[in-house]
Amino acid sequence: LTLLALFGIAYAATDIPDVNADASAQSTTLLYADGGEIGRVGQQNRKIVGLEKVPDHVQKAVLAAEDRGFYTEPGISPKGIARALLTNIKGGGSVQQGGSTITQQYAKNAFLTQERTYTRKVKEVFIALKMSRSVSKDQILEDYLNTIYFGRGASGIEVASQVYFGKSTDKLTIAEGAVLAATIRSPAAYDPTRHP
Repeated sequence: LTLLALFGIAYAATDIPDVNADASAQSTTLLYADGGEIGRVGQQNRKIVGLEKVPDHVQKAVLAAEDRGFYTEPGISPKGIARALLTNIKGGGSVQQGGSTITQQYAKNAFLTQERTYTRKVKEVFIALKMSRSVSKDQILEDYLNTIYFGRGASGIEVASQVYFGKSTDKLTIAEGAVLAATIRSPAAYDPTRHP
């Protein structure tokens, strides 16, 4: 009962913070009169797109690669957290594995830091639980796809699509969507040009 009461207090005390500037920053593209690109201004190479611009097969590829239970889970995966906790304990107690859902990954990228600590992980869990009750799953998926890093300097699905395949997200084929989905876990290790 004490643990349940502590959980309830922590949940009630958790607020969803404002999105940090880096997670939503977009670059500005400067163009010549003929449409050719002069350059970009801004720290993040990102262009935000609505979920309706991301083909269904690309969304499903990301869900298959990152979080198959996304639409049915409450923002966290108790089984994934337990598995990660056991791995971390066996590994000497340091945070080596996260057991994160898409909602947790978005919470980490948009509201928290990348540091690997148990304190950050607990905050991530409570923010994810709160978000799953107040934000639609489609909105979380859209925000996630616009926030994550795909490698090659590309933040967000639209820029990743352009950098990897020279086309906008809505034109991605099933195979191209699968490649982008696979790169999320480790953009450097799964870059198809460097590691075919």
